[in-house]
Amino acid sequence: MTVAVVEPAMAQSNASGSVFGKVGAGSADSVVLKSNDTNATRTATVDANGSFRVTSLPIGTYTVTLSKGGNAIGTSQVDVIAGQGVEAFFANAAVQTVQVSGRRTRIDVTNSVNGATFTARELDKLPIARNVDAIIQLAPNTTRGDPSYPAGASFAGGAASENAFYINGMTVTNPLTGMGSMELPFGAIAQASILTGGYGAEFGRSIGGVVNITTKSGTNTWEAGAYASIVPKSTRSKYRDRYYANTGAFPDTDGTLYIRRSQNESEQKQVSAYVGGPLIKDTLFGFISLEQTKTDTGQVAGATSATNLASSGWLDTESKNKRYYGKLDWNISDNHRLEFTTIGDLPTSDQQTRSYDYATGAVGSAATTQTHQEFGPSQANGGKFNSLRYIGNITEDLTINGLYGKMKSEHVYQPNGYDPTLAQVSAAAANRYPGFNYTSGQKVSGTVPLSGASDEVESKRLDLEYKLGNHTIRGGVDNNKIVTKDAGVGYAGGSLWQYQKTTNVTTPLVVSGGTLPQPLNTYGGIAAQGYYVRNIIYQTYSNAYAGQDAQYLEDRWQVTKDVLLTAGIRREGFYNANQDGAKYIEMKNQWLPRLNVAWDVNGDSSLKVYGSAGRYTVPIPSQVALRGANGSKYTYEYFTYTGTDANGLPTGTNRILEPVSSNNEFGQAKDPKTVAAQGMKPAFQDEITLGMDKQLTPDYIAGVKFTYRKLRSTIDDICDSRPFDAYAEAHNIDTSNYAGFGCATFNPGEDNDFLVDFAGNKNYTNVHLTKAELGFDKPTRTYAALDFSFEHPYRNGWWARLTYTLSRNKGNTEGQTLSDTSTAQTDIGATQTWDYPEQMIGADGLLPNDRTHQIKAFGFYDITPEWGVGGNVLLASGRPRSCFGTDPLGRGPNYGGAAHYCFGDIADNNVLSERGSLGRLPWEKTLDLNLTYKPKFLQGLQLRMDVYNVFNSQTISKVNEIYNGDTERLATYEMPIAFSSPRSMKFSAEYNYKFK
Repeated sequence: MTVAVVEPAMAQSNASGSVFGKVGAGSADSVVLKSNDTNATRTATVDANGSFRVTSLPIGTYTVTLSKGGNAIGTSQVDVIAGQGVEAFFANAAVQTVQVSGRRTRIDVTNSVNGATFTARELDKLPIARNVDAIIQLAPNTTRGDPSYPAGASFAGGAASENAFYINGMTVTNPLTGMGSMELPFGAIAQASILTGGYGAEFGRSIGGVVNITTKSGTNTWEAGAYASIVPKSTRSKYRDRYYANTGAFPDTDGTLYIRRSQNESEQKQVSAYVGGPLIKDTLFGFISLEQTKTDTGQVAGATSATNLASSGWLDTESKNKRYYGKLDWNISDNHRLEFTTIGDLPTSDQQTRSYDYATGAVGSAATTQTHQEFGPSQANGGKFNSLRYIGNITEDLTINGLYGKMKSEHVYQPNGYDPTLAQVSAAAANRYPGFNYTSGQKVSGTVPLSGASDEVESKRLDLEYKLGNHTIRGGVDNNKIVTKDAGVGYAGGSLWQYQKTTNVTTPLVVSGGTLPQPLNTYGGIAAQGYYVRNIIYQTYSNAYAGQDAQYLEDRWQVTKDVLLTAGIRREGFYNANQDGAKYIEMKNQWLPRLNVAWDVNGDSSLKVYGSAGRYTVPIPSQVALRGANGSKYTYEYFTYTGTDANGLPTGTNRILEPVSSNNEFGQAKDPKTVAAQGMKPAFQDEITLGMDKQLTPDYIAGVKFTYRKLRSTIDDICDSRPFDAYAEAHNIDTSNYAGFGCATFNPGEDNDFLVDFAGNKNYTNVHLTKAELGFDKPTRTYAALDFSFEHPYRNGWWARLTYTLSRNKGNTEGQTLSDTSTAQTDIGATQTWDYPEQMIGADGLLPNDRTHQIKAFGFYDITPEWGVGGNVLLASGRPRSCFGTDPLGRGPNYGGAAHYCFGDIADNNVLSERGSLGRLPWEKTLDLNLTYKPKFLQGLQLRMDVYNVFNSQTISKVNEIYNGDTERLATYEMPIAFSSPRSMKFSAEYNYKFK
């Protein structure tokens, strides 16, 4: 019988598994493994010590027959798990026996990897959403990513973009952002491994975790099935409204409604079907799965202070996510196999806006805008995927795995009723001059992409394995090429007019990007009362290119019959190129050692002590080029005004400050030689783990594990021109033709070398700046965790697993992401974290992904053959709270809300507020349950009800931590931004049939 969660070993191809065993020395000479699904057969020799191991096996169930002198002396049934070893146990090797061996009737002593593996059977029985994110959250050491990000999760303290995703051995990670991946029909998942640390040299490009999915295949038995579910809007509890916090400084808004959510509605329907079987018995097999998820939502789209409620205050969305999966498996012979996989993840949405009246709650009947999207801004991931994989057992000791594949995502964004020439308007209630019109004529808000953008990944991989005595030598190479076309976004309508008000009218005002030349009271009119407006232009449309390559070598050494040592080395390289294909970052040799050890203490798989040590690295997503290497534009222009027009745009404007840019982004082309430091180190992290698993009784297994991770180096961008200006002055360099410093990618906390074109003629100066001259401390991020686990393997009709994680995630950088901003910064790998050294004062503290306590418990109980129940519990400490405001000394560019200074009545009086020092948000507490009925009168039918968040605990998961904009306090400080989802109920029916 199978049980649910196991520690996955990664000693072979990540899309296949292995079987091992130990019998008495001299009691057997060979072992034969026969697939119960396809009749494919493998034969291996039992060595003089009585040990055997067969690798690169397709997942599934096998009959293992032990022989001596051509006579069968024992058999065992095993389930092969992708990327993992399973033991074939023979109760008495001298007498023919039948012993059923489950996935963990004994502890798997062949691995030291952290994480969890789930099969389709277990996923089907648990009350979880039918997506990969839900599977990730079952594993220990994982937390949900910031709710402002469209995808991604944190693995063991890592950023949401620092993970790697694979399907059948091919990378499917989002190439543009690194956040999440494309998915397949949920019913096509055969196994999902969630690796949170300790993985071997085969895996790379991750300092967070790895998600490794293996899909279903056809067998010698034809089977088909269908599934349908609905989450009715009538069974969903009301969403919590968002209210302004009680700041004590804004009597007009404190405690009042910010945005109404209780009127929002959502209904989801899903249908899927599959068929699989033998196209040619024992030789060619096929499997096809289709799935469509349709979600209809209606929601209030604008806050009470929004300027476009009369046109776009309500948003209706019809989303459809069509997914397909197909697989062909050709057993050319018992020793040679070809696999072809095709997957489509094709999200679309159709949106329309209508008017909304807060006073009456009335929604307009006529649509004002309509937008069609295909893998657009509201869909984080998707695309089409095709791969071909070859597995060849050249000899009993030599195995080859080869893979080639392509993944492509095409983005469509087609708005109707949208005027691309009409600028947007934004005006907080406190910033409006009485009697003026601030209702925006622009019906589309925020940023919009270009329609027709695309991302494409081409992957190649080759793995070899050779057995030599007690050693299994593995090696491999891989290569990925990434092409991103027409990516990026820009403000709808070209720009955003943002109305401002200040109480400081007697001194020149410090604003984003600079300082006003005169006090506002010198301009007269309403400016003398503190009213002014700024026009913001933001645009990043362009192309980007990237490449990645790696090689690895690994020795799996069975030191004794009870001690397994795995040592490996991995070399990685990557490059990023700008819109013209010119490389601006290239790292050729990143050396990553890995060491794993597993000790079968008693020699009977009842007690395992294991550990690992390794170095891991992560490349830079291609998106970095959009602002870091291409001609992006991000400017602020300041005006006084005397009135507004019918579209809410200012009239009577007087420009009081020319366009300024904190990062010198005026749309000019960037020189690829000057946008990144020379000879950078990669972003890398060191990790050690130590653990123990003990089988207490045949029914209970307990474990404890310690994990420690330390970030050693990171890559981000610096936008501070002062060190470069100081270098020019100290070296008497003529800067009369110098265009100025914008931003450049570098290693924070290190000495860096830059090429600078002071002369403006491509005659570069090599500028060496020390760590002290740049002004940054070393980047720090540590993760320490102690995990306790307790499992009841599936016996007597039930299975359960409980994990408790005590952890601490601390440092001065989150990594490639920055979750602290109100909407989470989307410039992955180029955040504002390291732009100016003043922003790092007070930055060292508890990070957003820190959760001191996490308790995860899940399982199921087959009460009778007809009735079953399942449960899933999460109890987690709240997120640390921080505050970000304006530097009272006006140092650096004075980014609004980027410094760790807060709590002044005006920005000049702000005081230091260290990161994570303001307590925590409330605990997250959710309970999910299901009830399943399988009637005897119709075999194969299953009726089910799932209840998510049974107690409707809509916990606050994020608040606005921005205290200041430019100089004034913000009424939105401490206001909740996101909550956990309300209670909902899902009703489903499923029918599966096997043809005989």
